[in-house]
Amino acid sequence: MEMEFLAGVIHNNTAQRNGSCHINAYKTLIMTSDLFGVIVGQPLIAKLLWTVFHSKKMDVLNMNLAVFHNLQYLLGGIDFCLTFFNKLQHVRMVMFLYVYVLIGGPMTLSFICLERYIAVVHPTVYPLLRTYRCREACALSVWLVSMPTAVLKAFSLELKIKSHSIDSVSYSVLMAMVVVMVWSNVTMLKALKMSGPTTDKLHPSKQRAIQTVRAISILMLLCYIPVGVMSKYKSIKGYGATCILVPLSIMLASVASVVHPILYLVTRGNLFSCQR
Repeated sequence: MEMEFLAGVIHNNTAQRNGSCHINAYKTLIMTSDLFGVIVGQPLIAKLLWTVFHSKKMDVLNMNLAVFHNLQYLLGGIDFCLTFFNKLQHVRMVMFLYVYVLIGGPMTLSFICLERYIAVVHPTVYPLLRTYRCREACALSVWLVSMPTAVLKAFSLELKIKSHSIDSVSYSVLMAMVVVMVWSNVTMLKALKMSGPTTDKLHPSKQRAIQTVRAISILMLLCYIPVGVMSKYKSIKGYGATCILVPLSIMLASVASVVHPILYLVTRGNLFSCQR
């Protein structure tokens, strides 16, 4: 199984000697990803949470995404220590993080895109999101899907669950969320570019909305779609690809988790204390 293979590689470098895995590249990628989240991601998430808590309207989905990434960074810091002291638990943590970031980040971003889609395209329906607690339900669904699936992946060896079956679930969720983001963003851009009959100039709020939509689209194209492709490629190539593709996927997801709070804070003028 995948966990047995990776644990064997880390313990005795067997796969490295056979040429099927590059253990040095694996360690570099996974440790860089862990440190990147702790050093770069944590301060940004703290700033985002501070901004959300002190805003007039509670942004449930972005707050949920911040909490989600905060846990990711904390687990990444623990994983960095486990790399030196407990190899088996390190592998377990890597498998957990792999599925965790593959599902939770794209799910929350897709819900944010859907929220903006409803606000732009169906403004009369938008107030119902608060009435029926739709944001809270979406935030809860992220945890209910990502956490159990990640736990099953981490303990697949003990539970005798086929690892590729869990990967198929996470891949399917990821690609479904990508489709939702593409559809909602394209529809929003078309609606936002319709400036009205008497003026050719977009309202500043619409211009900011277009910039945000484009930024999320770029984030999706550069980070989450490549992660989905690598996940599918890993299932085709077998365990030998795990050493590079798993930490690389976590790294890309970590980059995406940092870019989004930067965009959020920039659009609100709160990235630096001197901004207004």
